[in-house]
Amino acid sequence: MRATVAGAQSHAPSVEPVMSRLDYEQNALHHSCLLVLLRGVGPSRARILQRAFEKVRRVNNIKVTDSSGVVRTIYFRFIHEHPVEHNDWGDFQTHRRLLGLITIGKFENQTELNELCRHHESLKVRYGGTLYESRAIFFGPDAASSESLAIQNKAGITTVDNAQADGSTDLVVETQHPLAATRLQDEFTTPSNFKSQAFFYREQDNCIDLETRVSDFLNALFWVLESRRLERSRERAEKVSLLLAPFEKRDFVGLDMESRNNRRRCVGRVMKNLADLSLQAGLLDDALSLYHNANETLRSVGDSLWVGASEEGLCAASAVILYPQMREIETLHRNASLQETGTSPLRNTPEKWRASDATKKINTPANCADAITSNSSSCSSVSSLLTNNSSASGTPTTSSSSSTSTISATPFGHQRNGELPGNILKPEEITNYYRKAIINYSKYRHAATIETEAALKATRICIEQNRPLDVAMFLQNILYINLSLSEAERVKRFEIMTELYQQIGYQRKAAFFQRLAALKHVQQGSQAPDWTQSYRLMLGSFTGYLLSLDPLEVLENAAGWPALQIDLAQNLITAARRLGQSALATRHMTFLLQTQWDNMTATEQSEMAVQLQNLSAQCEGSPVPLVLDNGTVIPPANLTDLPYCMEMVVKDLPAHLRPQRIKIAKADSGPFLFTPIHFNSVDRRDKKKDKNKIAFLWVQNDLSEVCVRLRNPLPFELAVTDMRLLSNGVVFESLPQTVILQPHVPTNVALHGTPIETGQLDLQGYSTHTLGVKSNCRLKHMRGRHLPPNYLVDVIPALPRISVKTSLPQTATFSNMNKSDIVVTSASLTLYNGESSSCTITIKNESNTLPLEHLEVNINSNVEQELQKKMFRIDEQALQAQLPVAPQGTLEFVVDIYAEADFVCPMPPGSLNTSADYGPSSMPHYASISTSGHASLPVGISSPQHRRQDLQHVTARSTIVAAQHSLAALNLQPGGADGSSSLRPQQLTQHIEAQLRLKYSGGEALVAGYCRQCAVSLNLELIPSAQITSWDVLPAEIPSQFYLVLDISNLTAQEMSLNYTENKNILIEAKESCRVPIPVDRCSLEQVCAARAAEVAENLERELCFRTQLLSFSDALSKLCSTHIAERVKINWLLTGTDIQGVASLRGIVLSHGMVDLTTVSPLEWSISFQDTLVQPHSEIVATVGQRAQLSINLTNQSLQPLKNLVLTVKFYQDYLNGMENYNLETRVAISGPNRITIPVLEKHAQTQHNCSVIFFTPGRFKTSIECVTKPQTQQKSSISGSGSGATNTTSQLETMSTSSFDEQQAHTWKFIPPIEVTVVEQ
Repeated sequence: MRATVAGAQSHAPSVEPVMSRLDYEQNALHHSCLLVLLRGVGPSRARILQRAFEKVRRVNNIKVTDSSGVVRTIYFRFIHEHPVEHNDWGDFQTHRRLLGLITIGKFENQTELNELCRHHESLKVRYGGTLYESRAIFFGPDAASSESLAIQNKAGITTVDNAQADGSTDLVVETQHPLAATRLQDEFTTPSNFKSQAFFYREQDNCIDLETRVSDFLNALFWVLESRRLERSRERAEKVSLLLAPFEKRDFVGLDMESRNNRRRCVGRVMKNLADLSLQAGLLDDALSLYHNANETLRSVGDSLWVGASEEGLCAASAVILYPQMREIETLHRNASLQETGTSPLRNTPEKWRASDATKKINTPANCADAITSNSSSCSSVSSLLTNNSSASGTPTTSSSSSTSTISATPFGHQRNGELPGNILKPEEITNYYRKAIINYSKYRHAATIETEAALKATRICIEQNRPLDVAMFLQNILYINLSLSEAERVKRFEIMTELYQQIGYQRKAAFFQRLAALKHVQQGSQAPDWTQSYRLMLGSFTGYLLSLDPLEVLENAAGWPALQIDLAQNLITAARRLGQSALATRHMTFLLQTQWDNMTATEQSEMAVQLQNLSAQCEGSPVPLVLDNGTVIPPANLTDLPYCMEMVVKDLPAHLRPQRIKIAKADSGPFLFTPIHFNSVDRRDKKKDKNKIAFLWVQNDLSEVCVRLRNPLPFELAVTDMRLLSNGVVFESLPQTVILQPHVPTNVALHGTPIETGQLDLQGYSTHTLGVKSNCRLKHMRGRHLPPNYLVDVIPALPRISVKTSLPQTATFSNMNKSDIVVTSASLTLYNGESSSCTITIKNESNTLPLEHLEVNINSNVEQELQKKMFRIDEQALQAQLPVAPQGTLEFVVDIYAEADFVCPMPPGSLNTSADYGPSSMPHYASISTSGHASLPVGISSPQHRRQDLQHVTARSTIVAAQHSLAALNLQPGGADGSSSLRPQQLTQHIEAQLRLKYSGGEALVAGYCRQCAVSLNLELIPSAQITSWDVLPAEIPSQFYLVLDISNLTAQEMSLNYTENKNILIEAKESCRVPIPVDRCSLEQVCAARAAEVAENLERELCFRTQLLSFSDALSKLCSTHIAERVKINWLLTGTDIQGVASLRGIVLSHGMVDLTTVSPLEWSISFQDTLVQPHSEIVATVGQRAQLSINLTNQSLQPLKNLVLTVKFYQDYLNGMENYNLETRVAISGPNRITIPVLEKHAQTQHNCSVIFFTPGRFKTSIECVTKPQTQQKSSISGSGSGATNTTSQLETMSTSSFDEQQAHTWKFIPPIEVTVVEQ
């Protein structure tokens, strides 16, 4: 709505006078400043003239003392552009009138100086209607000679401080040294039409007096202004003229200016103009009073435009008093490189706004300072460094230490000490007055610029008052003001609004207008779109949209509006492309994909990925920061989700290359098995701290592996090239990997690398090159996955590597034993049982630098340890003698292999008559083998009837009743009753698996205690060769030997040659058997006694453990005899026609007690005389029929213990040599004397003698059987129902059993061998 006066405006065809340009930098305090144009003329030499501009701008205020002795502070505002038509508004608002002119230029010759003078004079003519004073500052060339330079440097310049005690101001006096060179103004002269005062300086001059001269110039401006103010104040009310705004001149044509209302209008406007001059002259109290009076006068006549101006003037005068710090805030606001000088910039801390001290003192008056001081600012387009004036320069300086306004003059000359003026506006009233002024301005179409600037001033005051809602209201009102603005001015308006919204913390609003300004720069139809400014503004709007240049920060905060953020990023990409910055476009597209991936649909993701691929084709993306021309750093963006990492697993080295600790035998720590000095809590804390630490180790210079499981989320194939591991810590050489990922299919990718140093390796992730962008994908930046931030792997010193070869062929399958993963090669061998062979192992040191210094060889197999020792043998001394092995050197050693087997066929259960309980554990671990086929038996040798039976678990009460031989009871026949053999051997092939494990080390790793372990798998196939199916023990011709009769079967498919004694061989057909007698020396008495003593000790030990149980003892004597036979009987076999040979062992043969008696040397020494002639073995004895023959038997106990209950028996019989023996010889032989006597005890080394007489009745051949049988005392069982003697008898029985050996509790028979053969002849 416009006023009635404005509605009656004429519509002349000429252009209406309006302001051509908005001054967006204005604030309320500029109403008190004198306007000075600071312009550079001539060629642009910003670097040379910058120092002069800075020195001039420093003098932005002066202190003057008026005629009444009051010190005033006068402020100046330097600008670089000022439209001439703005001077026409000088009557409406005097601070818009240009009062001073300073030009600065650089010349090299007289012609250039004349051109500078011409420019200066043209500016004076242009602004001549309002200019009070002007100055020109010219910089000329340096002196031509070094002498003149030296003299010039010695020139003395004296500066006198103009702030004297009496308040007077002295001018700067410049004196020249007597020897100085000619002055610059003497070398060059100004044109005759140049009427202004000029200051001349050399190019490298320090311009020490420049600030003083500028201060003098500003003093002159003030005094002219003061004279104009005084002139205006002395005008009589009835003679004042009507002051008009430029657009009002036509509105008052033809009107009666002598009317009462118009006279009051004239007085009110002059009063308002005088208030403006008083405000500029530093008379704040006078200005406040005049503004109030003018406001009342103008309101009474309805002069809305000037009422608004007076209201705005009131606000400005009050703000100068209340908010002097706004000058400092403005200075800091214009140069962000300055440090804080007492007040923090509000735009940086909008949430910490603070009210000024003057604002707080409106309701509580307090003392004020003497002056209002601040730093003003300029709207210079040349960047400058704003600093406070130096006190040493002698120029008036500003004081920035006080934030409280000081009223130095009172209306009508009265002083109000320490109080604010009574007519000053309160802070909340300032906002209301600005609102009223804007409403009044809005009534006039031509005052739109004034209205806009008033809104901006009100906004800055509200910012100082901490009123963000009022700020938003004023800024919103600016948008509805109808202004004819160019596109550049519209952009400028949006930028200013952005800046003001940022100062109140409305970042979202600020970003909106900032982005709007960016779009205005490049809107359609623009003749010269400025993509640089558009890019800069859009990049600056990131904060308002809750975005950051760092994608990691965006992902961490996860805030904002995704649709707007995506749109902004796309606009930014477009701007970067239009600027030709392909690297920036690629970086921003990568940023968009990384930060907004989850907020895009699958189609959008695919489209954006294709766009990124096209952009990166022009400039490849890399994970390095980009620095813009203005110093802004664009952080790197990484595609952590392309491809999507599902899992990352650090792989251990292959089993045969894994480092292991070398086991060291622990030293004896004494009797203490536990010590409480273990910091378990500390250990737990360390484990928790290193929860990402890998349990295994990597080795220096060894290829290591990390497995990554990736998924391609895009609908097309994704090529990932140059994929490497990212590491920190020790030096790590990563190998590149290339993979093509199918859509939505998880793929495992193996990444390899080699640690070059020892220490702790920090694996942080991997790098990729996909869609033309190189990305560093770190685990700590991968969201939504249960992945640790890193992996820590310890790298130990380098270990040597070896290759292993064997002389045997490899097998098709490796070992099934434990640690089969360390097997590097294999060897297979087939042997017959008892055959021997060897395997040569060749080890090569594959390392180029490390020697092989340590090598341990051990064998593990699936057989018992004792059996393993018999089967495998290695010469350790010869092996260690070959160490160390140089790099690329070899080492060889031989493993001797013997096919150890059980050649004795196990006895089936029940073949021995015993009362013992035989469980499954008493049988061997392999099946029984029996003979098939016809037996070839020697004549006169009975068939052995015993097979092996494990007697380990036979109890003390067990008795063997099958000790008596039935020599004719068993004959090896081709078949039984049904034509089949009951003892058929089972063709069993044994498979034995063994591992030859090698532990090796060298170099620094050996010192650190690390080694590697690999293995060779040995697969042995043992084929049956010879098998002992039955055995028996027979007395030999001499007492020191016995015959071991064996039934041996050839289980092979070839004829076998069997060597069973030194000079006796026998051939056995395939699958056939034979019987061989083998003479064996008997077991000595010393061995028997030692075995019995050991058995007694074992029985005593077991008695302590099993006091109330029936004890079970092992037959030590039987084991002794079995071992004795196995050691002395070796049956060598050879397969005829081949070189295959071996040895059959009798290990594990089981003997009955009768066999044991024949196997051991008899404890009785026999000395027999027949007819007083000592009987020798196989001696011929002749007797006569009917004559008495004397038989004398002398027994000696050769054992180490007494023999009890001996029964000596003498029998005569006849042997028919056909297996029949006749003992019924009552009619043929008669014995005089007892033939059976009992010997209760035969002490150790004691002798006993028995004599008898024999009479033969018939001639013939007779044999004498002399034997001595032990009759052990039968243990009587006590009745359980006894009154108490049962427990006693049981205890004594156990004690008796424990003190005697199991052998002593059995019946023994000792015969005189060979039987005495007597030939009876007739007389």
